[in-house]
Amino acid sequence: MTGTTEHENGKFELYYRAGWAYLAVFPPQGSGRPVYPEDIENRMRLLGVPSVSARTLRQAIQEASGTPMALIEWPNGRALASELSVSIAKDGMSAYLTASHPKKGAAPPTLAELLAALSEAGVAYGIDRSALERIVAGTYYDKAVPVAAGTEPVYGRAHRIEYHFNTNRGKPYLEMDFGRIDMKELNFIENKHSGDLLASLVAPVQATDGFTVRGERIPAETDSQTVELKAGANTSLTEDGAKLHALCDGNVRIAKGAILVEPVIVVKNVNYETGNIRFDGSVVIEGGIADGFSVEAGGDIQVASGVGKARLKAGGSILLKTGINGNGIGSIECEGDLYAKYLESCEARCGGNAFVEEAVMNSTLIAGKHCVLNGKRSEVIASRIIAGASFWCKKLGNFNEAPTNVQLGVEPGLVLEYRSVCAGLERSQKDWDKTEHQLELLSKLVRDGQSDERVAQAQLQLRENLEKLAAELSDYKARQPRLRERIQASRASIAVIEDTLYKGVTIHFGIVEYRAPDAGARKIILKARDGHIVEAGFNYRERPSLDFEANEEESQEGQALAADEPRFSKDSAHGFYR
Repeated sequence: MTGTTEHENGKFELYYRAGWAYLAVFPPQGSGRPVYPEDIENRMRLLGVPSVSARTLRQAIQEASGTPMALIEWPNGRALASELSVSIAKDGMSAYLTASHPKKGAAPPTLAELLAALSEAGVAYGIDRSALERIVAGTYYDKAVPVAAGTEPVYGRAHRIEYHFNTNRGKPYLEMDFGRIDMKELNFIENKHSGDLLASLVAPVQATDGFTVRGERIPAETDSQTVELKAGANTSLTEDGAKLHALCDGNVRIAKGAILVEPVIVVKNVNYETGNIRFDGSVVIEGGIADGFSVEAGGDIQVASGVGKARLKAGGSILLKTGINGNGIGSIECEGDLYAKYLESCEARCGGNAFVEEAVMNSTLIAGKHCVLNGKRSEVIASRIIAGASFWCKKLGNFNEAPTNVQLGVEPGLVLEYRSVCAGLERSQKDWDKTEHQLELLSKLVRDGQSDERVAQAQLQLRENLEKLAAELSDYKARQPRLRERIQASRASIAVIEDTLYKGVTIHFGIVEYRAPDAGARKIILKARDGHIVEAGFNYRERPSLDFEANEEESQEGQALAADEPRFSKDSAHGFYR
């Protein structure tokens, strides 16, 4: 068997690069045909390459090394080359390069050409050479390829606190995407044992400047706020202040910025067997509370079954896994959040957020922050709501047009004070008018000669009453306008009614009033702007958002904080949990 020789004709490459025409000639294999000068000359005429001497071409063919040689200057060949364009993001943190596909007769762009294009555009930092090499290889033509990225500054901060317990027992609910509230899944009590690590300080972060792709320095900010662990009751801080441990078994929580462990008592029911409960820690009631009894706790209160004509007061939060029907007597008061399945015929106050699953009926509910209803019904009927932030429900009012009032966006204490002053002014004015009329009648008796000692004594008493009433009126009239100026609703506050708004409902943003139209309204969002109410449609897919996180952080410090500005388009109202 004889060997075979591969026969291949010679070939050449003629292309434009960097202002020159380049020629590379490759020799034939075996008995293949060589490249002739006429072959190269024909290609040059076709591409418009300036002519060169036949001797130069014969020399290149004779060498046939396959190495590109600069043949002749060719300025017009630029029209065949790849077009390079560089774009830089507005924030200067990214740069993109687009290389068009080179036309026939032009070589692909080189790495040096790409780097030169970036330099000309001002890109000097964060260049990704591997991305440039992929463009050179012809992988990404006619595409905007990210080729440079800036570096974000690292925010410098002192120690931060890492908590080894759940700082917000309602958080699982807050993160739900408009699903029905399941009170059975909530539990405010998190028991820790003596010696358990409750919190620790995380090492500080060194501030590091950032850079844009132009090489511009972005100064890094540094948090000047110092953070420290605060030991509350039944906790111990290590000497270096870096770790906090429990000193006893009990429920751990944060109160006014301090971490504390409080004892927990668990009772089956509150009735004649237990009597009223007053306890410095947290109270867990596995059953219900009988009418006429009260429960006061320095921590949280958690009740598994129904509550009737009872009184509950907590220094922390209150969780009613069913609800309360107070028959006009029952009351709830807590400094933290309130969670309940329903509120009926009662008065409820909470310093934090109020979350009700199904309904608020014939009740007064005052919440320092948001008031949210998010169950299947989620309705408010014949009730008075005061919320320091925003309000959310499905149905507000009912077909019977029962008067229902919602006050939003102003600290509840300020609202109540203003209402009290207005009521006091009206009452004092009526008493003034009545007293003045009585004094006029007595004066008429004196003018008619029917005066005696009793009439004189009555006149003296009425004049003294008028002086007191005049002082009261003067005080009320001075306070009313000052309070009125302060009652300006936060721009972050909104009212969201997912389904139906009925006639008979009044909504106040500060002193700006909105009355439901006679025909009611459907799927509506309200907010106050520049002294008037702005309406928008509610769209479930584009729901506005309420910021609970900022409020939660402030609640740990015992302070109030307004939520961020809600965002939604004019005709659509995303989940209210952020």
